Amino acid sequence: MSSLRKRRLGRTGLWVSELGLGAAHVAGVAEGEETLLRAFALGIDFVETGRLYKGSEYLIGQALRRLPDRGAGVHVASKTLRRSRNGARRDLERSLDHLGLETIDIYQACNVDDEAWEAVMAPGGALDALREAREEGRVRFIGISSHSARVLRLAIESGAFDTVQLAYSPFSRAAEAAIRLARRRDIGVIVMKPFGGFGMLGSLKHSPYEERLSAGRLLRYALSNAQVSVVIPGVRFPGEVEENVALAQTYETMTASERARVRKLAETFMAEAAVAPTKPR
Repeated sequence: MSSLRKRRLGRTGLWVSELGLGAAHVAGVAEGEETLLRAFALGIDFVETGRLYKGSEYLIGQALRRLPDRGAGVHVASKTLRRSRNGARRDLERSLDHLGLETIDIYQACNVDDEAWEAVMAPGGALDALREAREEGRVRFIGISSHSARVLRLAIESGAFDTVQLAYSPFSRAAEAAIRLARRRDIGVIVMKPFGGFGMLGSLKHSPYEERLSAGRLLRYALSNAQVSVVIPGVRFPGEVEENVALAQTYETMTASERARVRKLAETFMAEAAVAPTKPR
């Protein structure tokens, strides 16, 4: 069995498996810890969580403790929704405690929109807490996650962040310019929602697009972008991890024409879904 390929996470200098794991929902199922352990066993060494995901950090901490080296080879990213220095500091302390770590590889300001950007960056804002934590050795690198193309551009241009986390799929291409800019600035790019976001695969199910826009094809689309550092599909069950790893181990990079066809299919599906008649209640 071939191993997962690795990519450099920008100026952090970390080399991580190009397929990571989004742990937003893993604590919501009985198999959650088994899912994490299966992922680590198969070579996934990047896991992303956050204070907003109930039970996720704690479960990851439990799984790391079960590894022979207590997860020394696993890179963990977490994040805070707090916008103030004090709030972000409190969240960081909780994250460290729940994960059972002395240092978190990447700590991110989470879901920063245009309004939150000003608060995060202001004196006494969350960025101050993250910088202090980095100086203290509690955090190795500082990141930001956002769905706003403007905020992503500002974050990259500010030079304050080592990584950016953004949504990227054939259904969500607004961040493409940010990905290119981040690559030029040597900032790591973490891709979330490669399947188009929660519920998209369910919407595709039983549609004429189910096979042409399958989970495997959507994951391959994201992985085919060489400017991306790591792709973190959200998973809950061991079988989902195994399917994703099998694809990541064997996929061939999509050609430009293949990517264009997938984008066109996604656009057509979205257009048709927008005008589909509502089912009677």
